Amino acid sequence: MKNLILVFALLIGTSIYAQDPVKDKMKETKVKTIKVEENGKMVEKKVKVTTEQEQKIKTKIDSNHYENSNRISTPIKVTKTISIDNDNDPFYDSETNLMYYTSKENDYEFSRNKSGFVIMTSDGDKNTMFGNARLTSNKRYYLLNTNNYSGIGYFNDEGDFVVEYYDDVLGAMVIQTFGQSKL
Repeated sequence: MKNLILVFALLIGTSIYAQDPVKDKMKETKVKTIKVEENGKMVEKKVKVTTEQEQKIKTKIDSNHYENSNRISTPIKVTKTISIDNDNDPFYDSETNLMYYTSKENDYEFSRNKSGFVIMTSDGDKNTMFGNARLTSNKRYYLLNTNNYSGIGYFNDEGDFVVEYYDDVLGAMVIQTFGQSKL
């Protein structure tokens, strides 16, 4: 009986463990010391850039060759953290987090601020402001203001940012999804 309980517990434990989605993860950290001029003096500052990429691994099952199934392209979640050390202590004094998303074949950079986040888009080599999202009082929805529209946004279960707004030209509600970046 004791062996039966042990085997049963082992089977439940392995089946629960098998339910975790398989992910491909990469983390890269670069530290650089730069010199900047402040009040007429040259001051050294440390800048640390940490880039994390995470991608779910999915395959298209080939019935003849389960081991050699083709991999399906899935979105890549890219997070970049920039930390700056303004003085000579071992701690970083400021930190900025950036997330990258794609919508309608355009790439967008989400940068957190005190009231929500700012969305930037690249126009060649230059970044331009796309919109500003402010967190609402219920802490789940954001009010998004852009030059073209205003709407309500939220993050869905897949981590995509979904915006709903009314388009006067179409005379209908439009749903725009900012999916995780496919680098």
